[in-house]
Amino acid sequence: MGGNQANSAALIISGAILCALISLVTANKQQQFPPPIRAPGIKAWRMSKYVIYGGVLRTQGLCGDFTKMPSGTAQQTAEALEKLDGILIEAGLARKNLIAITIYIADILPENFEEMNQVYDKWVDPEGLPTRLCVQAKMGHNAAVEIRAEAFCCG
Repeated sequence: MGGNQANSAALIISGAILCALISLVTANKQQQFPPPIRAPGIKAWRMSKYVIYGGVLRTQGLCGDFTKMPSGTAQQTAEALEKLDGILIEAGLARKNLIAITIYIADILPENFEEMNQVYDKWVDPEGLPTRLCVQAKMGHNAAVEIRAEAFCCG
């Protein structure tokens, strides 16, 4: 067998082994996870406050206090992060468990973005920085900010 043919055969065999290993790992992971844990939200008929599945907690969208709206971007960010703290505590987690945060902001003008960042930067755990996505989105109830998070949990 020539050099190129031997290299091609080795690559095909390596690829087949890799695919087999991925299939085994995936099959084992699917069998390990119990059914999702769902925490009823304020509107329990519509959504869960959070769901834990596969070792990851995912929250509903969290806004500021609707009874105080309209209020500023900073206040709504602080109130939404306070609600996130409550969920983390309820689930026995800490800020360092966060792996991803999505922040929706109604009007991403530089001053609004900076207000949100000032509150967020003081709140986030520098030892466990999650990934973050921040996008502009039109929201109801005069919400200026809505936050959704994912956190790693061991159970």
